[in-house]
Amino acid sequence: MGGVKCSLVVLVSQLLSLTPAAAQHQPSHNIRWWEAALAVGAIGAASIFDRRVDDWVQARRSAHSNTVARAFRIGGGPELVFGIPAGILAAGAISGNKNLQRSGGRVLASVVTAGLATGALKEITGRFRPDNTTDQYVFRPFSNHDAFPSGHATIAFALATSLSAEIHRPWATALLVAGATGTAWSRLNDHKHWLSDVVAGAAVGVTAANVMEGRWRIFGLGPPEFLISPHGARVEWRLSF
Repeated sequence: MGGVKCSLVVLVSQLLSLTPAAAQHQPSHNIRWWEAALAVGAIGAASIFDRRVDDWVQARRSAHSNTVARAFRIGGGPELVFGIPAGILAAGAISGNKNLQRSGGRVLASVVTAGLATGALKEITGRFRPDNTTDQYVFRPFSNHDAFPSGHATIAFALATSLSAEIHRPWATALLVAGATGTAWSRLNDHKHWLSDVVAGAAVGVTAANVMEGRWRIFGLGPPEFLISPHGARVEWRLSF
């Protein structure tokens, strides 16, 4: 497995070094309050099906599905999630490629931002996992219960979204999203999360990555300038309504 991870880091670094930097970053979109409300509504709608999806997945769980889940679970593990950006940064430093270094910085910033946001949400919501209760609407804020949102799904989608923006190839995007979706499914198979947990995790991960990539702004808040441009180290904090 270690050899596979190393090969993946090398492959990603090679792909990034071949991608024109100017083609990767388009003008950013400022997220409005109603777009955020739609995302929250979608997560709430998904929660209606939490119990039924959990029952359906567990009824079909098998030794084979557990094996597949173990393979996908690595997509949200720290070895891969931090190993890839660290490898890109190292490749950029060794080669002296500043664009590659900034790419690694953006990917690392994406997963770290996503992880911090998820950690805060877990603490605030205190949702019970499906292996602790049969009621999907049990929340105990600031307890040891941490189902919402799924950390694996958050990190997997943050990594996939950020790498997709950097590689800028349709086939790579399809593979990365498929892998992140597999990681999210593995958490359902393992009976560790509800459907709405992984949907919320995907939303947090995609949002964090797009903000760090400079594609989105949340009420005017964008990434540190040095992640996007070789000039300056400015962070913009503006409110737009």
